[in-house]
Amino acid sequence: MRRTDRIVFFVVIALMAWPFCAAGAEEAAAVEALERELVAAIARTDLAAYDRIVADDYVAYEASGRESTKAQVLESYRSGTRRYTDLKIFDVRGRVYGDTAVVVARTEGLRREGGRNVPNHVRYIRVYARRGGIWRAVAQMAAPLLEDKP
Repeated sequence: MRRTDRIVFFVVIALMAWPFCAAGAEEAAAVEALERELVAAIARTDLAAYDRIVADDYVAYEASGRESTKAQVLESYRSGTRRYTDLKIFDVRGRVYGDTAVVVARTEGLRREGGRNVPNHVRYIRVYARRGGIWRAVAQMAAPLLEDKP
């Protein structure tokens, strides 16, 4: 193994171990709590909380395949074309990598789509960035789950 390969190997191992150290675990727990707060805000259409947690340059790649900016998401909530009911969050796991955090979770409930409520069972990844000492959601990618496998 070449010297540079060994260095890369040890750097990768160190990055993988980072979430398991005490400080990393505390920060991961804080981001997980923020994610739960964001999903609760979405469930009750609390736009003030959504605006506080989500960065202005946020982009979401939704389970429907659509790409939406924060401004588009907020407008859809205001107009009533986007709404979630009975939204619950499960399996929340966060990892912190310096000033970036990644949260994986799944949600279940109903979402308003095309003027009707449809099942919303998704697994997703949301990325947070620490800006000015504050965690803000900056991106999300969601994928639908099969109905019989929540």
